[in-house]
Amino acid sequence: MKIIITESHYKNILFRYWDKNGGSVDKSFISLFGLDGNNDITYDQAYKYLIEWRGEEESKELAKTLLLQNPHHIDEYGGYDFFFEVTDIKKWGVNDDEPFVTVKTKVDDLGGDVSLLNGEDKTLADALSDKDYGWEVEDEVNWGVNDYFKEKITSKTGIKVIFFRPEYSSRTFNFKT
Repeated sequence: MKIIITESHYKNILFRYWDKNGGSVDKSFISLFGLDGNNDITYDQAYKYLIEWRGEEESKELAKTLLLQNPHHIDEYGGYDFFFEVTDIKKWGVNDDEPFVTVKTKVDDLGGDVSLLNGEDKTLADALSDKDYGWEVEDEVNWGVNDYFKEKITSKTGIKVIFFRPEYSSRTFNFKT
């Protein structure tokens, strides 16, 4: 026998879950509601319901608070260990189909380090400057920041964080107009 659950009933189930366990789309929620497999709900739907459960203003305020808790630390992400900070919150789109906030970030590449596949440890600044693999290091730093935001901000608020290409503390750009 197949049971058909309406959207409002499903939403009710989620709201009761969050009332009991706190508002988060974390590993236990993902496992319980099957977000990584064949499922009845998508991440985007779960995030929208989380915002509805928490309320738009409270979701936005929580995201803002979490974003501005500088510095943020990425530790042991594929051999990376560095701090970064959110330097500016640019735009909110909480009422959109996919709620978001755009931010600017700055990575402390002088204090950060990376363990390379060959076993060599380098400062993040040196690895980023390498002509052979610096581009790959930069991509992996971006992935680390993106995953951090998904785990620490989006999962708790339902608001996706979109960030501009990070600035690095060792690099200053002087553009002449």
